[in-house]
Amino acid sequence: MHRTTELIHDISPPCAVPGGEPGIREGWAWSLPRGPACARHARALLAETLADLGVPRDPIADAKLMVSELATNAYQHAADYGPHELWLAVDGDAQPPAEIRCAVFDAYADARLPGYSWTSGDCGRGLSIVAQMSQGRWGLVHTLSRLGTPVPGKAVWFAVRTRAA
Repeated sequence: MHRTTELIHDISPPCAVPGGEPGIREGWAWSLPRGPACARHARALLAETLADLGVPRDPIADAKLMVSELATNAYQHAADYGPHELWLAVDGDAQPPAEIRCAVFDAYADARLPGYSWTSGDCGRGLSIVAQMSQGRWGLVHTLSRLGTPVPGKAVWFAVRTRAA
């Protein structure tokens, strides 16, 4: 699979969880395609990288579902606001890492997280899935893109524990 990837040292928010938890030592950033292939590409990149890091299948499956929701939102709501990027950071030196932190960036900086209602129809449930699966360890931060010339935008992120606490 051809991909634009870059190892990012000193990754800062959105991959850091509010409350200032330390321990992010490195991270990766990939360019995501605009269009309907965005979510599929994000899932494949994330799954391959997490498998290479020795992350077990269940946390990989959870992370793939969550990144699919975020990448789909970037495509559906910020298609004209590129670049789109996938970011991944791990904590500590252990393999597999105890936790991964993932974000999807787009340049639609004015967007806010929507409110949610179970009665809102067929759309709008993705972020509540992310909130539940990440056990509330997710959010949005206004930041700059990581690849190429920095572009202002936002990143929606989540954290996943990869080992039992």
